[in-house]
Amino acid sequence: MNITIPQKFKDRYTKLVDDPNNFFNILSKPLQKSFRVNTLKSSINEIRERFNIYGINIKQVPWYSDAFISESLAVGVTLEYFLGHIYIQELTSMLPPLLIIKELQNAKIVLDGCAAPGSKTTQLADFMKNQGTIIANELDYARLYILKFNLERIGVINTILTRYDMRFFPNELEFDVILVDVPCSGEGTIRRDPKALSNWSENRILRYVGIQKQIILKAFDLLKPGGHIVYSTCTFAPEENENVVDFLLNKRPAKIEKINIPKIKLTPGIQEWNGKTFNSDIKKTVRIWPHHNDTNGFFLAKIKK
Repeated sequence: MNITIPQKFKDRYTKLVDDPNNFFNILSKPLQKSFRVNTLKSSINEIRERFNIYGINIKQVPWYSDAFISESLAVGVTLEYFLGHIYIQELTSMLPPLLIIKELQNAKIVLDGCAAPGSKTTQLADFMKNQGTIIANELDYARLYILKFNLERIGVINTILTRYDMRFFPNELEFDVILVDVPCSGEGTIRRDPKALSNWSENRILRYVGIQKQIILKAFDLLKPGGHIVYSTCTFAPEENENVVDFLLNKRPAKIEKINIPKIKLTPGIQEWNGKTFNSDIKKTVRIWPHHNDTNGFFLAKIKK
């Protein structure tokens, strides 16, 4: 995969990343196919057996037992995929629900604020064993249709679909857990979609920041006392990551909780960017760099009310 990295992009992230050469090099390497087992319909052993019969080599991910990687594109044309026994999903996309597995055990109502195409919604339903209620919200009608299709394919029955701009979601309900994988500049998806780099500019980054700040405030206001938000993006930009969480800390009585996922390399959130110093608790947020784990790039914050 041949890509041209803009010099401004290099200048920007050379001063942020620990190993610039490896970081820029891996952006031109395609991702391996990854998927997770849908335990609402199948099991790890069943999938292993079926894929062995097909002659498809799969390797279990060390930090998430339900997740696998494969070099074979045939994963996406198996009967298991079409019947919803597996969900093809990028590894970093699997991380947000993993942060709140314990909280989901007792959650009665959960909001996935930016839900399409359904990767995290179906994972939430899996962890909740189709119990409780998930509100899966998506503004874009075409993406909402895809979300509905995926929920049906996976066998999810505890989810209600809504179509709102998350910034203006109705205030009638309070939620135990909220996921907001917010719209972002998508820098972290370059290995999957090189267009994310060809369309890149610092102005593009700044266009998302205002929306993200509104979404995180709305999510916090919809949360029950003692509830949790997972805020995530697939971008490297501090303006969209640490800066947005810092904005929440300045506006609301929010608490950042430490994130620990064994067997995956996590980098603490940065404390300063372009002359701006963030709240010291921002170091509890985490970054996933592509060259550390052979993944996309990602940012995560776990927030308690």
